[in-house]
Amino acid sequence: MATKNGGKVMSDQVTEKQAIDALNQLLSVLVGKRFAMQTDELKRMPSERTKQCHKLVLTEYAEAVGDIKRVAQVKRKMDSLESLAILAELVDAVDWS
Repeated sequence: MATKNGGKVMSDQVTEKQAIDALNQLLSVLVGKRFAMQTDELKRMPSERTKQCHKLVLTEYAEAVGDIKRVAQVKRKMDSLESLAILAELVDAVDWS
């Protein structure tokens, strides 16, 4: 099955590495370079990395108080992190053997 992004063939089976890499990519886009770099050592543990990023975003939220626009942005970021945390739990629950 070909994709629309350059004709790369997608496999029928997703591997654990692919799932973790996909979560890491989305997490990096969501939280930004600074938080992604601060949690880089947790790359192979997506649930733990997501939890740590959530803690970092909570500090960002505290800094945003008083700026309505920024508070709304950080809330959206926290909501998205919760969604990623659910996906990370699914990746952790799969028997990849």
